[in-house]
Amino acid sequence: MAKRYSEIIRLFFSLLRSALWAKPSQETVTAQQFPRLMDLAKAQTVSGLMFDVLRNIRVEDERQIKTIVHKAYFHAEKIKKKNVELDKELTWFAGQIAEHDLHCIVVKGQLIARLYPKMGTRHTGDIDFLIPQEAAGTKTTPSETGTELQKIAQIFPDAHIPEKLQEKEFAFRHEGRLYELHARLTDFGCKKHEQLWESRIAKEWQHPYYVELDGVKVRTLSPTMNAAYLFVHLFFHLIREGVSLRQFCDWAIFLHAYRDAIDRQQLTDFMQGMDMVQGYKAMGCILVDELGLPEEEFPMPLTEADRHWKMKILSDIFRGGSFGKQNHHAKSKLGRKMETLRMAMRNSVRYRKLSPSEMRMMIPKMVKINLKLI
Repeated sequence: MAKRYSEIIRLFFSLLRSALWAKPSQETVTAQQFPRLMDLAKAQTVSGLMFDVLRNIRVEDERQIKTIVHKAYFHAEKIKKKNVELDKELTWFAGQIAEHDLHCIVVKGQLIARLYPKMGTRHTGDIDFLIPQEAAGTKTTPSETGTELQKIAQIFPDAHIPEKLQEKEFAFRHEGRLYELHARLTDFGCKKHEQLWESRIAKEWQHPYYVELDGVKVRTLSPTMNAAYLFVHLFFHLIREGVSLRQFCDWAIFLHAYRDAIDRQQLTDFMQGMDMVQGYKAMGCILVDELGLPEEEFPMPLTEADRHWKMKILSDIFRGGSFGKQNHHAKSKLGRKMETLRMAMRNSVRYRKLSPSEMRMMIPKMVKINLKLI
């Protein structure tokens, strides 16, 4: 991406802001711009949002883009249908959690989708949930674990749930919907940060926080911890493989919805302990300057020094797309793993000032993980 925005990128952000906050747009789109905007939206997994606003604005030479509009409409309807289906699946799962007294925390996904001003416009993902590390068998011997995993196996009898989670997460499908069962929400390069993170997660288990889902209470992270997690999740995705604007939209929508519930001082202290305040603020500039989150709703003060990083970050976002898919050119699995490793090493250097102590340990961590996968 150029040092200054191209007209199509400026227009893209203008329309995305209108969609995010359900505000009418005064923009006019040409027949040439429409397909380019939709291609950008698909790469950034925000096409449901983009078409929602495009369908209500003036398009020049409208007769020329009739076919394109129809394709975009059916794509948006497909996203809306998937949202409805995933909402039903999550409601079912919430009932199973209550029925089996499953000790778990549901994160991200449809719980964030429900905060958007228009239901059904967010690109769907999977259902992520965390169980205690003791239940996952990562901190005790297998003979002392298994209760929660056994409950999950009862809920999902065809999923082949392991007796012990060997990795950070285990993915499986139910009725065509993807679930990710987590023993840990994220991995850190720095051991100190990992210990601090897990000590904070331990407090989440001690002090439950619930949201209501169609009359059923669902346990999730507290607003302050969620404000930390949504950032850490997208930050590590940016470093390790790539990230799309959908994750930034989720973060912005969450900060807006819980602006009065987030303990700003506690969040800042936690991020300082993780050596991630600079990264939090640098990424936050995109929420405020490009996605339209009111600056007073961002939990930390922003400066021009923070904005210095914005173009560099946006350049990687637009170059790589969702999960960095556009950065991959190798056809073999081994080749793609090596591309991911090179990308992680490059970005650990590129963004080292955003979290110096974490980035310093990220390279050996990523080498270890990818060599294991290879």
